[in-house]
Amino acid sequence: MDRFLHSYDHITLEKEWQNYWRTTALTSPLSDAKRPYYNLMMFPYPSAEGLHVGNMYAFTGSDIYGRYMRMQGYDVLEPIGLDGFGIHSENYALKVGRHPKEHARISEKNFYAQLEKIGAGFDWKRTVETYNPSYYRWTQWIFTQMFRHGLAYRGVASVNWCSSCKTVLSDEQAVQKDVEGVQTTACERCGNKVEKRSLEQWFFKITAYAGKLLDNIPKLDWAEKVKGAQTAWIGKKEGITITYPVYDADGTSIGSIDCFTTRPDTNFGATFIVVAPEHQCLSNYSKHIDKDINSAISQYQKITKAKTEQERLADGKKKTGVATGLYAVNELNGLHLPIYISDFVLGGFGTGAVVGVPGHDVRDYDFAVAMSIPITRVVVGTDGDDSPITKREQVQESDGTMINSDFLNGMDIHAATVAMMDHLEKKKWGKRTTTFHLRDWTISRQRYWGAPIPMIYCETCAGATRGEQPSMPGWWTVPDADLPVLLPDIEDYKPRDDGVGPLSKHEEFYHTVCPHCGASARRETDVCDTFLDSSWYFLRYPTLGSIEADTMAFDPEITKHWLPVAMYTGGAEHSVLHLLYSRFITMCLHDFKFIDFDEPFTTFFAHGLVIKDGAKMSKSKGNVVNPDVYIEKYGADALRMYLMFMGPFADGGDFSDTAMEGMHRFTSRIWRLVMKSAKDHSEETDKLTRRQLARAIDRATQDIPKRRYNTTISGFMEFVTVASQEKSTLSVADARTFVQIIAPFAPHIAEALWRRLSGVGGETSDIPPGYGSVHVSKWPMIEKELLIDETIQFVIQVNGKVREVVSVPRKDAGNEEMMKTLALSLEKVQKYVAGNILKKTIFVPGKILNMCV
Repeated sequence: MDRFLHSYDHITLEKEWQNYWRTTALTSPLSDAKRPYYNLMMFPYPSAEGLHVGNMYAFTGSDIYGRYMRMQGYDVLEPIGLDGFGIHSENYALKVGRHPKEHARISEKNFYAQLEKIGAGFDWKRTVETYNPSYYRWTQWIFTQMFRHGLAYRGVASVNWCSSCKTVLSDEQAVQKDVEGVQTTACERCGNKVEKRSLEQWFFKITAYAGKLLDNIPKLDWAEKVKGAQTAWIGKKEGITITYPVYDADGTSIGSIDCFTTRPDTNFGATFIVVAPEHQCLSNYSKHIDKDINSAISQYQKITKAKTEQERLADGKKKTGVATGLYAVNELNGLHLPIYISDFVLGGFGTGAVVGVPGHDVRDYDFAVAMSIPITRVVVGTDGDDSPITKREQVQESDGTMINSDFLNGMDIHAATVAMMDHLEKKKWGKRTTTFHLRDWTISRQRYWGAPIPMIYCETCAGATRGEQPSMPGWWTVPDADLPVLLPDIEDYKPRDDGVGPLSKHEEFYHTVCPHCGASARRETDVCDTFLDSSWYFLRYPTLGSIEADTMAFDPEITKHWLPVAMYTGGAEHSVLHLLYSRFITMCLHDFKFIDFDEPFTTFFAHGLVIKDGAKMSKSKGNVVNPDVYIEKYGADALRMYLMFMGPFADGGDFSDTAMEGMHRFTSRIWRLVMKSAKDHSEETDKLTRRQLARAIDRATQDIPKRRYNTTISGFMEFVTVASQEKSTLSVADARTFVQIIAPFAPHIAEALWRRLSGVGGETSDIPPGYGSVHVSKWPMIEKELLIDETIQFVIQVNGKVREVVSVPRKDAGNEEMMKTLALSLEKVQKYVAGNILKKTIFVPGKILNMCV
């Protein structure tokens, strides 16, 4: 006797069906798929021991959509893997005292076991682990391609350093955080305050794609908050770069300086120039600067290096600086503009130098006041105030009319901006320029747990100015045939605080021979940023299983058939990390002629967050919920249903133990309802239950594509309530239909009930070859006629006031005489009509009858 069909034993039932699905994958052979649909959940990184319910929430929401699309007739690919390289995983391994490789084996086993428990429709034959040499071989290959195409370079730069993680961070990984009421720059992983260090690093030229990354955003079918975040991060500004001649204190011409501005209309109000403490002109012109001033500049530069960008740019911070003794000339009016250095100007933005217009920029105003620099008004606002500016509140930054500006006088600022740009370009004093906030991607990490950067430095070749890039003599990529560069097994893998990675201590690793000349050479000892690992993993999945998988990163024919990813689900917090980097790498591979699309994800859906006790789940808060406990007690299906019922998938919700118990009771009601139908073998469903089933199908069909899973489940609940009434009947055919629409949400229960309703008995291993899974059955059609109620609520008014609302047959509600006769027979209406003369009636068929007396 089949033990599943007479009691809802979720532990045994779920385990049996998971075993069955593992051996009978629902994914069609990829090369033969007629309607390919790539449904992907964002790469999980196993930093700790396992998943919490917030992770399960995300994977369940993605899986429901994939199962629904499969029932719509698509060949769905839903793969899974682990983003297991990088600092997240390494830091946890250090915390628990395990070697990262050992910890990777443990976490892989645990994570995959947990992911299987939730009942997701993953293709377990196609898994990707970033720390597997068969994968990071191709990550290294992508690095070599970037270098060969001039998009990877090594250079000295001021970078973000986390003393806790002991590595550099990209700008995207240095986030703003409130520390004791002060905004500061912190590591997005550990929250430690970020320092600025000058280090030699590897970079990817993502700035070369800034324009394309921005221009493509409007056509993306992505969550608006993600598109907005990327637009803001790329930070396009259009303006003009003005070149000012520079003179020393004696009036001798010594060169020039470039300043970028988006408001050249105010340039007649310029009274000074400020350069960043790291600006190259300070060393170029040092011999023209007084000795004591040079000393003051050096001291100021030293102090600035200890500050984060956020500290330098903090609003309201007292402005400081040093006068260089040099000056520039504003060729518009011949005014001498003293040149200062100040930390509120950043070397990595624009030209690293700004022209100060203190009458129309509050930062410039604050600096001018601190340095006793004149302030000139050149714009009159809508208030008409043209008096000299003596306080901060008078600073005019928005719309207005030009004054004290020669040929611009009387123009509004927008017309004046264009006129000034035209004038400066005509005089060859300036050039229209587009700048971006986006800066190049710092790709190297001074850690152990990562893909070794596949580069070799040869001093012999450097001396002969040879290399794959003319600008980088001596540097060669590791030949493709020698990839992967394997990460060695070492015991002293802990990171150092000197900016040098652990691999640099191992000559057996870094000593090699030059692939070009055969001389002794040194292998790069930094490893790749983990975001490079995850920037292309979606390309690898479909190729796994291909006979070409060992010889190429991705099969071009299979890739063309399945990509770009049709539906990508993940967290909006990765807007300017993973998502931006994936777009960049995809664009590069497209331009290198490896793929025929330039955007990786057709649609991106940003899911919400699960919170507990009003806060985001974290171990530090002690509010992490382990899904294993709830799966053991209530079953994966009940947990899946509860998580999706908490609120719209885009919003998330607050996890509650009490509500979880309620959902378990509901899944048990589903089980009993369908089992009763199977036992009774009823051939007909009563009319009310059929209508409620049609409504449930309609709601599910409308709401699942919109990820409104909570309202879909509400429809299930309404149906079960109606169908469970004493006089209700549910036919086997309609029970099968109901099982179909709950299948994406409760896959184990649905599969077991579908089997029983199909007349198939025995254990899962005994299922005959012709048996079809509910998950590949065709999504049910909606009987639209059942959605129309036979009766409607009809409103009766007297002199425009509602006097009665009655339920009438829909077929009669359009008959004016019939509705008038009915109205006059109603007691509540008669007392307002009796004894009065009926002047006219206003009739709206199917809705209202208004009698005017």
